[in-house]
Amino acid sequence: MRKIQMRKWAIAGAAALLVLGSTTIAYAKENKEDYRAVFDAQYYYDQNPDLQESIGMNPKALFEHFAVSGAKEGRSGNAEFNLKAYIYNNPDLFLTFKKNLSDYCKHYATLGKAEGRIALRQEEQGNVIGSWTTYYDETVPRATNVRLAAQRINGKVLQPGELMSFSDSIMSRTKANGYVSAPLIKGYGIGGGICQVSSTLYAAMCQALMPAVERHPHSKPISYLPVGLDATISEGYLDLKFINPYDKPIQLLTSTVDGALTVTIQFYDGSESVVSCETQGTWIEEKGRWWYDKGNGTYLQDGWYWIDGDRNGIAECYYFDVDGWMAADGVTADGYRVDKNGAWIENGQVQSKPV
Repeated sequence: MRKIQMRKWAIAGAAALLVLGSTTIAYAKENKEDYRAVFDAQYYYDQNPDLQESIGMNPKALFEHFAVSGAKEGRSGNAEFNLKAYIYNNPDLFLTFKKNLSDYCKHYATLGKAEGRIALRQEEQGNVIGSWTTYYDETVPRATNVRLAAQRINGKVLQPGELMSFSDSIMSRTKANGYVSAPLIKGYGIGGGICQVSSTLYAAMCQALMPAVERHPHSKPISYLPVGLDATISEGYLDLKFINPYDKPIQLLTSTVDGALTVTIQFYDGSESVVSCETQGTWIEEKGRWWYDKGNGTYLQDGWYWIDGDRNGIAECYYFDVDGWMAADGVTADGYRVDKNGAWIENGQVQSKPV
């Protein structure tokens, strides 16, 4: 199948959180006073009814809450600055500040505001709360493991308070599960490369200020992420685990296109994780495998799509891998069953919808 350049997700990340194999959130030593430059007690009081009841109009106590926990929770200290939004929209600052959150506040007050940097959540951010992109060589066996592990967490939804184990989510690293032998930190092994996916996920978590329940760094620096953002995995021994800390569901989305791996964390609104509905393209068969030509120089890949192939107003749902091949007669990378024709089935019944 021809290779067609697809649009990459390229939302860079910024880290503000580091957890070292424990439930403790280890922020860098901060200067609490730096938070004062982005704090207005009256605004904070007015915007947070829960604090009106628990703290009242006590400027000192309100500031203490903001500096210790409020800013990290995503609360704004004044009308023009939000810590999470500043980290998300200014990833270049990570190289200097990394996990020192108070420095972001100081930077905005002394330089960022005058530079016109974005400091509030933008509409185009939508439901996204964290995202990171790393890069890998598509031409080596390791790429198979990167794509497969990414596919197996794609679309995963976590309810409030629900725990996720990355190691469990990507299935055991065996040939039977599709993994291949590739370089590890030391030597070779089945599944080499999956740590790039866990590390990219952890970087997205850091941007979202989401703590890890368990996280372990590699034994030496890696090439695709700065020190402190990696998360190594060893089946049965080391894992990346985290709990959804929000009061609403979150969803993980992954993309592996042209050597770019992106992991995005977003609030989940209950909508289907289907990319689009297609009615104008053409099914193409090559050596017993199928792909879908959209008719505009691109093809379907890396996700689920509703397709009304016979244009009768009823669409079925199909899964395509990162190379654009349709899955058939088995279980997809994210755990759903498809029949011999590739259609998604539940309890033996093809799922369909009018279009």
